[in-house]
Amino acid sequence: MTVSATASSIGRGIHAAAVPVLVRCAALLALMAVLPCAAAPEVGPRTNLQVTLWDSGMPGERRALTELVFSFQHANPDVIVCLEWKDAALQADWIPRWCGGYRDYAPDLTVMSEQYAWDNRHELLAVPDELGRELRRDFEPAVMRRLPGQTRGVPWRVSTRALYYRPDLLAEAELEVPATLDELVACAEELAKPPARYGLGMQRPLGGGEELLYALARAAGAVDLADVADGPTLSDGNSEERRNVRPDYEGALELLVDLQSRGALQPETLTWSEAELVDLFAQGRLAMVIAPIWATRVLRATDEVPEWAVAPLPMAQDGSGALAVDWLVAFEGTDRQENALRLMRYVAEKETQRLLAMMSGVPATRELVAELGGMEPWSAHVVALSGADGVPLSSWYRLRPALANALIYALSGRLTPREALAEAVAIAE
Repeated sequence: MTVSATASSIGRGIHAAAVPVLVRCAALLALMAVLPCAAAPEVGPRTNLQVTLWDSGMPGERRALTELVFSFQHANPDVIVCLEWKDAALQADWIPRWCGGYRDYAPDLTVMSEQYAWDNRHELLAVPDELGRELRRDFEPAVMRRLPGQTRGVPWRVSTRALYYRPDLLAEAELEVPATLDELVACAEELAKPPARYGLGMQRPLGGGEELLYALARAAGAVDLADVADGPTLSDGNSEERRNVRPDYEGALELLVDLQSRGALQPETLTWSEAELVDLFAQGRLAMVIAPIWATRVLRATDEVPEWAVAPLPMAQDGSGALAVDWLVAFEGTDRQENALRLMRYVAEKETQRLLAMMSGVPATRELVAELGGMEPWSAHVVALSGADGVPLSSWYRLRPALANALIYALSGRLTPREALAEAVAIAE
């Protein structure tokens, strides 16, 4: 057998259908840089708008996002955008300060992860009802559900997980791209050739591992809590909980333990971060890795990276995807609400959302999902939007360490998956 012709394929062999889109993206950026100068209307007094963005170190991202923000200024010459960049690692320091005793130092707008936006939602500017209705109409329901309640942000970046793999290795082993979780285990075992190469990467707890466990648990299907009366419920407070079900954490742990027992996971599974695993994949040391969509940008910028491709994360018949959303938000205390809302509307427009998707994001609007959902690399990631949900924002601070402990207990071999979950729940409670 050979690799399925329907599998997504990007990287050095990026699909030709995506090229016109990327060319249009570059052309649009160039166009935005010159048009406003030629047609700038006369304006009255100009007002400042302070915007803070976070530098993740992703190749080319800072320049592209700077051009995007200043394209708004070109289109709105009465606004002077004061753009500040901070290291992404400082979010945990600055966002609580801006929402606490340092309110006077807060920018007018910034980008927050869904968890920060949820935790500090009462400090954020609620958008007018008209704009809120437009956002709910134009954006994917799964995306807008990630910040429940009154609309307080515009999607800035959406991310889901997909399976990144080496098509040359699958072809050499006469394997199809795995479409089920059982096939994923068998494929990872077959492709593993330790110590030169391992079948699948596993992130460490508190380094992306618990998010991966959550995504795999959703992919494995739902568990009726009435059926696990003799075991840990690990109630996570998510929307499924109200229907007396939760993601199958035990099934996901069993899958990871099975992979480890077959020698398919890299050694020292409890020590590698998500970024390190993507780098290991780029070196050819991993045959497959389950990663967010930002991995595409890293791989494209890597010298001498092996041929790679991306396919949807395998799911059980009743499984579903997991997603995360970063939001552009304005602080309620800003005295430039009108200008802040103008920028939020600008970011919500189709072409701005297209540019954000070009910078390693999952298309967030219904129109762009229909347009880009059949092109690589988005096609593999868009699949997870159907029925998707993300980590439970109201209880993630409690659930996250519980999942991390369960991973440690199970992958270290100290406890079975069920025992690991029970022990983790007991510690959390």
